Order: sequence, then structure tokens, then C-alpha cells
Amino acid sequence: MIWLIAAMKCEAEKISGILGDDMTCILTGMGPDNAYYSVKKLIDSGKAGPFDKILNVGVCGAGEDIPAGSLYYINKITYMKSGREYYPDLSLFPGDIDEGQIFTSDDIVTETHPGELYDMEASAVFEAGQKFFSPDSMLFLKVVSDHGHDIPTDKKISGLIEAHKDSIKEAAERLLERAKEQEEKLKVPDLKDKLCLTEAMNNDMYNLLRYAKAKGCLKKVEDYIAGLEKEGLIPAKNKKEGAVYAKRIKDMLTD
Repeated sequence: MIWLIAAMKCEAEKISGILGDDMTCILTGMGPDNAYYSVKKLIDSGKAGPFDKILNVGVCGAGEDIPAGSLYYINKITYMKSGREYYPDLSLFPGDIDEGQIFTSDDIVTETHPGELYDMEASAVFEAGQKFFSPDSMLFLKVVSDHGHDIPTDKKISGLIEAHKDSIKEAAERLLERAKEQEEKLKVPDLKDKLCLTEAMNNDMYNLLRYAKAKGCLKKVEDYIAGLEKEGLIPAKNKKEGAVYAKRIKDMLTD
């Protein structure tokens, strides 16, 4: 799943359906606080999967030397209030899109500087997102809408985003392709129901099995589970019984 994060409806309405059921749009509202808590809410809800990606799309202000309508891939984000810096993974860089840095402000920036981009959400999306999503799972695309003077109308914003619909779709497809590649590469057995695991225990088991697959020793677990199933011992009758089997799996992979 690609989670399209946008502050306003006018930023998302022309692109929210570009990947069909593989994309879900979240409108955060303007400003760092709204963006932060919207992404945090997504993570806390448990709806985001381990291979899901964030695509943050929106308009931004810029220095007078940067033409309105320009599309940028963001490789560095700075929160102006704290000076904290964030770095999305460059391996996601869409080579046909210009690369740039952005400064996130609590308020609309009216005094701009050459070569700089400004928005009100990127740093908050990254800060909240990094609690679940890795830097190579978050992509930030920004379209210059103004230079700090006239606030663009919703119609203008929608048009600016739509003008880059094809480029945004291509970037989103790259994200989705990476997600599917990672899922296939790291696919492991789902033991939550079979072992009556709690959410926390299941997360630990998932990480352990991913490690085992990377090390080439997952077959030991698969053979052990198959044996338990053949004997009719799983699904486990309760959490206590399942915990015993889970510990045996952990022991066989960490000895």
C-alpha cells in the first residue's frame, strides 16, 4: 500500500486514484502539528503494513529564482523551528525530477531566499513516519506554487499538481514496485493465529523470521511448524501453549 499524504484536498484530488486500490489518501490539514498527528494516527491504527510506503505530495513556496510549477524530489528536510534535519533515502530518487532541499515552517513563509523551498508539513511527516517507516520508504514530491507573495487558490494548486500527474504516478509506481519486491524477498510464515500470539509477540516473531530468512535458516522453522501441524498441536489452544512453541522457534534460531 502507498499512503498518499497531502495537507489539502486540492493537492490530492487529481492524483489520489493513480494507483487504484494500491493507494490510500490521507488529508492531514495544514501545518506541522496536523501532519505529525495524522501520520502518527496511521501508525497507531496498525493499518500500515511492513512494506507500505509514504508518498507526501503538495505545493511549496520558493525563492524568486525558482519558477512556479517546478516539481522537486526532496532529499533533505529542515524544520525551521528546531533546526532538525531529515534525509529521505536517495535510492528512491526519480532521476527525471529535479532534486532539492525544503524548509518546513510553522507558518506561511513570506520572505524567501534564492534556491530554497518552503512548506508546512514535510518535516512533521518524516518525524512521525520514521517511527514505523524507514527513510527509503518515504518519498517527498513538492510543486512550487508561489514565492511568498500571493496565496494560490485551490484551483491553481490543483492545476499545478495535475500538470505533473504523470511524473508523480511514475514515482508512485516505483515505490509500489519496491514494496512488492521487498515483500517477496522477505515473505515469512504468518504464525500469529497458529500460535495465539499477541500483537507484540507477533511483531517479535515476524522480525525473527525475517532475520532467519536473510540468514538462510528459515526452513528449520517451516519444518518444525509442519511437524506441529501434522501432530495436531497447532493452532495452539491458548496463548500459554503458543508461547511454548514460539520460544522453541526462538531458541532454534538463536542457538
